[in-house]
Amino acid sequence: MTKTIAKVLIAIMVLSLLTVMFNGCQFVKLDPAADRETVVAEVAGEKIKKGEFLEMFDVIKAQYDMQIGKEVWEQELEGRKYIDIFKERVLDALIDNKIQLNKAKELGIEATQEEVDAEMNKVNEYFNSEEKLNEFLVSRNMTMEYFINSIKTDLTIVKLQEKLTENVQVTDEDAAVYYSTHADEFESIKASHILVDSEDEAKNMKQRLAEGRDFAELAKEFSRDTGTKDMGGDLGFFKRGDMVEVFEKAAFAMQPGQISEPIHSEFGFHIIKLSERKIDKLEEVMESLKNKLLSEKKSTEYNAILDEMRKNSNIKKYVKSL
Repeated sequence: MTKTIAKVLIAIMVLSLLTVMFNGCQFVKLDPAADRETVVAEVAGEKIKKGEFLEMFDVIKAQYDMQIGKEVWEQELEGRKYIDIFKERVLDALIDNKIQLNKAKELGIEATQEEVDAEMNKVNEYFNSEEKLNEFLVSRNMTMEYFINSIKTDLTIVKLQEKLTENVQVTDEDAAVYYSTHADEFESIKASHILVDSEDEAKNMKQRLAEGRDFAELAKEFSRDTGTKDMGGDLGFFKRGDMVEVFEKAAFAMQPGQISEPIHSEFGFHIIKLSERKIDKLEEVMESLKNKLLSEKKSTEYNAILDEMRKNSNIKKYVKSL
């Protein structure tokens, strides 16, 4: 799914409806409809009501419930429950949307219906059926209306970001300087491994290799990594950050032709054979590097602009009303 569909997701929990004493002896339930009209924030005089907050709240909570479970919300951080911290973060996200949409309106920027339809076509292709899309929406506590509005909001904000950072540039010289000072990012290695369950098995593999057994044949026969064993354990080329840390640290410390001692990771015990090291040439990575640096530079610039917009938006938050 495209990143314009994806929302910045944070965790929260549904606020219980309270009861209050009426005339000293009767209990009256809070009217849900009236509760949704409660003002929870103001942005440049524009009120954000609780109903709007709860729409985003429910979507984000559903996502986090699936990813990390519900038990986290009652845990505490620096004397505050996670649920209370993330309620406020959801409100902050909603406020940021308001600020950016107000700026977009001021500049005459808005996602067109054609752009929204094009994005929805991508969504439909991704899910391949209306039934699967509806299942996704239900699992995330989203209505179709909310989903489409979210797409329009995201597209509008992306257009605003592009407009406000259109003068940001990255030169070949910028890329060359980055390349020369971040050499590790452009080094890759080619390695194979044999994955087994225990250290004794790994030592046994190491002994067999010392006796002259072929690494690839041992991997095909004994490795538990079903994705690579039929290829003799070949992992292909990979860069730093592609593998689990302990495996990566060991592999990048090796020289071509070297075979490691048993390496323990969360997956089991590995015997690693390093085949080749290479460093990408600057001319080979120039365009992709410039695109990466441009994206980072635009993001930094836009964050500074957004921070200034926040300062000028006369924001008021009523957190106790969440």
